[in-house]
Amino acid sequence: MRGPRILSILFAILFALAACGSDEPSGGAGVPSSITVFAAASLTDAFGEIGEVLSEDNGNVEVEFNFLASSDLATQIIEGAPADVFASADQTNMDNVVAQGLATDPVVFVENRLSIAVREGNPQSIATLEDLENEDLVVALCNEECPAGRYALEIFAAAGVTVEPDSLEADVRGVLTRVGLGEADAGLVYLTDIAADPEVEAVDIPEDVNLVATYPIAPTDDAPRAATDFVELVLSETGREILIDYGFQVP
Repeated sequence: MRGPRILSILFAILFALAACGSDEPSGGAGVPSSITVFAAASLTDAFGEIGEVLSEDNGNVEVEFNFLASSDLATQIIEGAPADVFASADQTNMDNVVAQGLATDPVVFVENRLSIAVREGNPQSIATLEDLENEDLVVALCNEECPAGRYALEIFAAAGVTVEPDSLEADVRGVLTRVGLGEADAGLVYLTDIAADPEVEAVDIPEDVNLVATYPIAPTDDAPRAATDFVELVLSETGREILIDYGFQVP
């Protein structure tokens, strides 16, 4: 009689354990999850706030960011870096990721324009693109692989000016930092970057030679549901309002 009784007790214990485990299954709503967003450096402040909103709305989601030049981010994704969302400052780098079968159906969510960044008070009295041809000025640009660096060269070509940069930075935040610290007299960055830094101010680039930078976003293939939630938040009215507050234009 002891054998059947012991078996009954064991079955009861196993049933109780299974019942407790079913309250919070692996990967369920109660289990914290995290996503990694690869985004252009110019999105640092706006996306930081959007990530906070997502985490507040869904306490189970932690958003981690990798902010770099879009070209560097695309290379990392293609080489296997674990990204769940990619937001690029140009279409070319997004196309490269899509062509590798790593993302699908990107959507343009904001637009941006470049401007000449100078230190607050504009001590060198820089007023035009032509002023940047002055060899006495220290000019910082992004490298040509970075979208902002490529855009700068296109703007110079359209304006018919020749500018020899004194430094080439990895992304727009690098250019902005050099100008803000007084290590460079001027640099070309996005308007949104200048708006976020009290140490610098903008000198407008004429519209007839300036260009519009379009930013596409997409979750990567096989990304968790939270990645789609982040993209949907970016595209929502809440996300649009945040992006507009940081100076982006929404299409």
